[in-house]
Amino acid sequence: MKKNIYYLVFIALFLLLSCVNDKSSNFEIEIKRLDDIYKVDPLNASYKNYADEYGYFWSIYSRNVIFLPAESFTDSLRAFQLEQDFSNPYNDIINKYRDFSHYKKKLSRAFYHYHIAFPDKIIPVIVTFFGGFNYVAIATDSTLGIGLEMFLDNENYYSNLTHKYPKYMHQQFKSENLTSVAVNGWLESEFPLSYGDFLTQMIHYGKIKYVLNEFLVDEPSNIIMGYTLEQMEWCENNEFSIWKYLIEESLLYSKDQFVISKYMNPAPYSKGMPHDSPGQVAVWVGWKIVDEFMQNNSEISISELFEIKDAQYILNQSKYKP
Repeated sequence: MKKNIYYLVFIALFLLLSCVNDKSSNFEIEIKRLDDIYKVDPLNASYKNYADEYGYFWSIYSRNVIFLPAESFTDSLRAFQLEQDFSNPYNDIINKYRDFSHYKKKLSRAFYHYHIAFPDKIIPVIVTFFGGFNYVAIATDSTLGIGLEMFLDNENYYSNLTHKYPKYMHQQFKSENLTSVAVNGWLESEFPLSYGDFLTQMIHYGKIKYVLNEFLVDEPSNIIMGYTLEQMEWCENNEFSIWKYLIEESLLYSKDQFVISKYMNPAPYSKGMPHDSPGQVAVWVGWKIVDEFMQNNSEISISELFEIKDAQYILNQSKYKP
């Protein structure tokens, strides 16, 4: 009986300390719901009010996402709202995301830890929008926009858009991927790729996946990569073969951007590998290398990791041997 009492006291103390230490629970980002524009009365809507509230993001949205020019705002907004193809997805947005608190909590946690890692970086305002399936996410100087229609868990919507979003991308268009995809987009905007050779790009994207997984997003590794469970398992089971192929094909120091893109960008499979391989295997390998580098150099902070531009140094110090 005494052991049970001690055990309960220990659990209570653990939970109390966890609550005290998890300061992210008290950190909230600002969320603005621009997706509501689909249902506002065009006669009572003001272009200037939207421009004042959303600033530069409104300029991007009204020019590049949904064309809502100031000189014909009322008529353009009405035409947007009357588009028949948008009615069902918008209703799904209302049903799925009317209460956004679950995702606000996830995004707040991510950007709390982002602020800890990069205290000099800005914390964006999150703007949810309905963009007619034109953009998944948009990062501006101070705003991260999320196109909610791109996370509706409904394959029927995306199967009609294969010219824009090929089939192999659809696995990311699920609500469980929203936080990871959005935060990944913000990281890529804040730490833009400066191109360079294959190894440089592989390590660059590997850093982003590493910080997402270790600090920012509490999701399974396949979600971080945008993979299915089967694709992640394939990579793990074939890690040696992937690395061997990259070495034997002399890819690590290639500067051919066309070739490099075949291993960094989403694709039905990775060139030269079996068709059940996923795309972006080089990004996955880069993540593995960065992970081992950080394990072997625990004194290096996340911000210092992103300051290291020498990809060869990271590879050497990682002692990566799959």
